[in-house]
Amino acid sequence: MQPTSRILAAVLALGFAAPAFCASTVDILVTGTLIPSACTPILSVGTLHFGTVSSADLHPERHTALIEHAPTLTIQCGTPTLYGLRLVDNRAGSAYDSGHAGPLGMGYTAADEPIGAYHLEVDPARSTIDGRRAFLSLGDRTGSLWSTSTAQPTALPTDGSLLGLVDRVGVDTGAVVAQVAQLGIRAHGVIAPARTLTLTDVVPLDGHVTLELVYL
Repeated sequence: MQPTSRILAAVLALGFAAPAFCASTVDILVTGTLIPSACTPILSVGTLHFGTVSSADLHPERHTALIEHAPTLTIQCGTPTLYGLRLVDNRAGSAYDSGHAGPLGMGYTAADEPIGAYHLEVDPARSTIDGRRAFLSLGDRTGSLWSTSTAQPTALPTDGSLLGLVDRVGVDTGAVVAQVAQLGIRAHGVIAPARTLTLTDVVPLDGHVTLELVYL
């Protein structure tokens, strides 16, 4: 017998000779889904430019509205696919509270003051799924529970919940499968009241957001 074999035999013998102990155990169930093809979201613009605003044009006590944009978000899937949409605000914490749902941050002034906020909403009046009128429903993080679908513009959620596309209004059955979705986006923003901002130098608007498509 080779030396290596003797060592292995000794280890195995020791293992079998050891007394048996009772052990606490836990079972882990692994689940998931493989989808036949992926979906690709494409926004009709790469940058939302809200223009140049003079501090003299800012209201001292109320927020000042910026120009609006109306880009189109196209989601193309290889086959009809079930999914929900949500946003990740890469400037989280810097959003001024404008009173609207889903505020997204624009960064800070040099004095660490929130510059303002912008909002990205889906407008059902400008949206279709596979050529049919689209309606909107808000779901939980897993897509298990959904609100009643609506024809009202709805902000893309930033809290981890999902925005689902539905082909009927007034139902709570959740998102439906779609192969081609054309979504009209309403992008609008505000600058915080002038009295809350230190504007001694040029202040760039610094918003950055990631759209997540979550397969269900």
